Amino acid sequence: MVLQDYFFRPAPAWVGGAGRGGTVAPMGEERRELCVIGAGTAGFAAAEAARAAGRDVVLVTGTEELGGTCILRGCMPAKAVLAAVQVEGEVAKAHGVGVETAPVHLDLPAIISRKRALVDYFAADRQHDLEEYPLIRGDARFVAHDAIVVGERRIAADRFVIATGATVEPPPIEGLDTVRTITSTGVLELTHAPHSVAIVGGGPIGCAFAQFFARLGARVTLFQDAPELLRADDPDVGTAIRAALERDGVEVVLDADVRRAQRDGDVAVLFADTARGAHGARADVVLLATNRRPHVDALDLAAGGIEGDRARGIVVDATLRSVSNPRVFAAGDVLARRALVHTAAYGGRLAATNAFADEPVEAQWDRWESHALYTQPQVAVAGLTERQCRAHGIEVRVATLPASEVGKALVSDEAEGFVKMIVRADDNRVAGITLVTDDAIDLAGEAIALIDRCATAREIAEMPHLHPTMSELLARVAEKLC
Repeated sequence: MVLQDYFFRPAPAWVGGAGRGGTVAPMGEERRELCVIGAGTAGFAAAEAARAAGRDVVLVTGTEELGGTCILRGCMPAKAVLAAVQVEGEVAKAHGVGVETAPVHLDLPAIISRKRALVDYFAADRQHDLEEYPLIRGDARFVAHDAIVVGERRIAADRFVIATGATVEPPPIEGLDTVRTITSTGVLELTHAPHSVAIVGGGPIGCAFAQFFARLGARVTLFQDAPELLRADDPDVGTAIRAALERDGVEVVLDADVRRAQRDGDVAVLFADTARGAHGARADVVLLATNRRPHVDALDLAAGGIEGDRARGIVVDATLRSVSNPRVFAAGDVLARRALVHTAAYGGRLAATNAFADEPVEAQWDRWESHALYTQPQVAVAGLTERQCRAHGIEVRVATLPASEVGKALVSDEAEGFVKMIVRADDNRVAGITLVTDDAIDLAGEAIALIDRCATAREIAEMPHLHPTMSELLARVAEKLC
């Protein structure tokens, strides 16, 4: 869809009214089969699934902009910005393969301008899709187990899907409100690169933007309150990314408890306690790359008989049904799980389907929570990590292979990183694959397919792989487990 087509299309007659297929009682109450609260990725997927099944659906959103976190402030704009780092990294390697280039620099205003154009396009496309539904603007608040109010309107429904997402919660640091701070959303709007940045949080957001700022030429200090970066993954992943960041000039401070911030002129000063003693950092801006919290404050969960809070999100069973109100289901970041757009879409579809199913299906998170990190080298984790397997009591065998073991890595100067394969000890079927290479994210598709099809190490080793390609890593590491 062309962007201009959306803005010059007349508004549907139902916007602001009862919506298609709905009835409005004299007192202003209407009844629906399904009410979806939240119009982001999970909410939209839920609405699509319900409509495909012939259900009467209404969407409620309290956000001004339509599109959800992924399109507006998350996946798409962030990857548009980080694409510049990937290209810069490729150019930086040119000399190693015999190509001479002029000095390269990142043009931040041009990067942000391109990002905005892409977001406008994606958002307009999603808004066009949302026009197919009755859409009520405003914060939803439960007033009964089967009813919400939005402003002056009362909507009753047979089933609800809550998909209100999550918001960034600032860490409890004394004096933080006295210094200049930004979140990942703020990074995506910067038009002038800061000279120095302090980052609180060594997860995916912190690591990706630490490299971004370093390659913009900023002095970067990254504080992580754990003994490793990317602590949700295996330690070898965090170790590899730490090495890459430090090579780019990032100062990585582990086991750091950032306890106080103060302003010194236009500069922020952070004070942290570490295992090696006190550590300080001065920066023009502080990036808060800490956890997001489920956005549930406005819902009045108690009135709806719904168990949940900002720490736990909506508490659901394995079918995504509320453990305390059988009319209510939930999906997406409001579940307080790993924030991934493909899992949000999967959860939204599953919640809407289960809401009316005679035999609800349990969510298969082990298959769907594969994830990636857009640093250089890239990280892709398909299926379970070694750490998750141990925590679940799954007996496994593990093999690791350096990327330099395949010819493509050497001829393309992509020898950094490794692949790790985890197979179940009882049947040798692959449970998880972790990739840390320049092409990890593109290789993840095959890795996910192998796990989804329950392939054994021997089957993987015997599958044909083109030569020379990075995909040979999967066959070669599987050979070690045969």
